[in-house]
Amino acid sequence: MTGMPADTEQEAQRLTALLSKEVESHGLLLEEVTLRPSGKQMIVQIIVDKADGHDSVTLDELGEVTTTISNALDKDAAYASADPYELEVSSPGLSRPLTAQRHWVRALNRMVKISLGDGTKLRGRLLEVNDDDVLVAEHREPAKKGMKTKVLDPALHTFENIRKAVVDPELNFDDALLDTVDSEDLEG
Repeated sequence: MTGMPADTEQEAQRLTALLSKEVESHGLLLEEVTLRPSGKQMIVQIIVDKADGHDSVTLDELGEVTTTISNALDKDAAYASADPYELEVSSPGLSRPLTAQRHWVRALNRMVKISLGDGTKLRGRLLEVNDDDVLVAEHREPAKKGMKTKVLDPALHTFENIRKAVVDPELNFDDALLDTVDSEDLEG
């Protein structure tokens, strides 16, 4: 790559500083910038997110901020004269770790998987987010198939004691729908 800096970590930090205000002008936060070589070009990956609240970034917002970021990179000397690069702008997916309090707030009332500092792993419904901790009603899987999941009394877990946490997507499957399907339809 002729025009782009070789140190991708340092360049990611520079781009974060360069693009943060551009992203903030859309009411969003610049969550992460990563660069990775792919063949003869560089892939610039940028993750943006809502500053707060329960809503996710919409496709329209993503399109608008992508245009703004692209224009800013076109004006930047390192990219205006550089070899071609690929720009990927996205919002965080469900697999994003819950690391900031605003991530936890967005996950309120959802199922989460948590690894605690002592190695304990639990799955439960996030009921409350406070300054220093979260309230989770742990769901324990039944010992035998067909038995109900046991829901424990809600317990507080401090952010300091949480090693890792992610949203655990729920698949809402209505068994009553199966009764409306003719078995001949399934045999094809």
